[in-house]
Amino acid sequence: MDNLNANIQPNTSMPSMPQIPRMISIEQVEDCIGLSSSTIYDMLNKRSKRYDPTFPVQVKMTKGRVAWVESEVAQWIERKMAARFH
Repeated sequence: MDNLNANIQPNTSMPSMPQIPRMISIEQVEDCIGLSSSTIYDMLNKRSKRYDPTFPVQVKMTKGRVAWVESEVAQWIERKMAARFH
């Protein structure tokens, strides 16, 4: 069996599967950034004093469920951290 598999080369002409973004709940966003859900939603509300146009917008998953793209939340945190020194 080993000899049969030894001559098989991986097919590199096939495109790789796309990376599926990890979606996180409001509770997980709260845990990541240390703010309450009401503050997070205020940051998304253009009429709020807490509005932050740089904060990632949630994705509507179903009629009653939203989620955030984890990498977008992480990038937002990284930008906030970098801004400390400017």
